[in-house]
Order: sequence, then C-alpha cells, then structure tokens
Amino acid sequence: MKRFVVIFALIISASIIFAQGNDENAVLTKKEKRNAELEKEFQLTKSMLENKDFVLETDYLQDRYGNRVLVNSTINFVSVDSTEAIIQIGSNFRIGPNGVGGVTAKGRINKWELTEDLKRKAFTLRMNVMTAIGIYDLFINISAYGRGTATLTGMRSGRLTFDGELVPWEKSSVYVGQHL
Repeated sequence: MKRFVVIFALIISASIIFAQGNDENAVLTKKEKRNAELEKEFQLTKSMLENKDFVLETDYLQDRYGNRVLVNSTINFVSVDSTEAIIQIGSNFRIGPNGVGGVTAKGRINKWELTEDLKRKAFTLRMNVMTAIGIYDLFINISAYGRGTATLTGMRSGRLTFDGELVPWEKSSVYVGQHL
C-alpha cells in the first residue's frame, strides 16, 4: 500500500511539473505568435508604402484646436496610387461640391520622403500634393499595426488631422467623390 501511495504521489507531482512547463511554453508561444503577427503587419505596411498603393481610411477628423469628430471612413480618406493622391472629406448629412458632403482634392505627388523606424517598427511619410484647388503637405505617422495619423496643411493657416487605418487599395471600401 505504501508503494502504491508513493508511486501515486510521484505521478501527481510529475504531472504538476509537466503542466507548469507547458504553461511556460504556452506563454512563450503566445509572445512568439504576437511578434510574428507584428512582423507580418509591419511587412505588409512597408510593402504598401514602398509601392505607393494604400488608403488611409479615416475614423476620426481633428481640427487645429483639437476638436475630434467621428466620421464615416468610406467618404473620409487619404489615398495614394503611384504618383497621384486623393484627399477627401465628406459628410453623411449634406451635399457638397464632391457629391458626398465635402471636398475631394485629387492631384500629383511632388515630394515623397519615407522614413522607417526599425526599433519601433513604424514609419513616417512626408509628401506634397499639388491639386487644382491648392498645394497640400501631408505628414503621416504609421504604426506597425497599420494605424495612421495624417496631418494636412495647406497654403492657408489651419490644420486637419486624419486618424484611421492604412489598407491596400484593393481591400479599400472608399467612395471617391467628384474632384475639382
């Protein structure tokens, strides 16, 4: 009987030790999975930026005073397609010159400066867009997960910030209004 109790205790303690070892491996595996996911997102974002083929679908617009408004990402965006960019703001409640309650500026990209931060796995993009209604500077911060914040300035005083998600053009769901 004593042998049975000793063998049973050894089996129980070995099971506990084995289970603790599996938990440690599971935590490492979760961390490794998270790092692999981060690297995958980083490479996708890098590819979109280098190919100049993306849309920043905006969830929030913010003015120069810090007033932040939730907006429809289908009609509020900044897009880049090779040598052209589209900057659009719209509203679900009015009709504007672009047909979606705002303004659409389509133009040629004159200046493009992409900086990569490998340590933080982030990007900074500066570009200049010449459109029929003005010349605009865009400064975009992009995280490894594809979240971006684009600050738009023009020839007049003022600033508008687009905050949203960076997606490839082919996966985008934006509606481009009439541009001037």
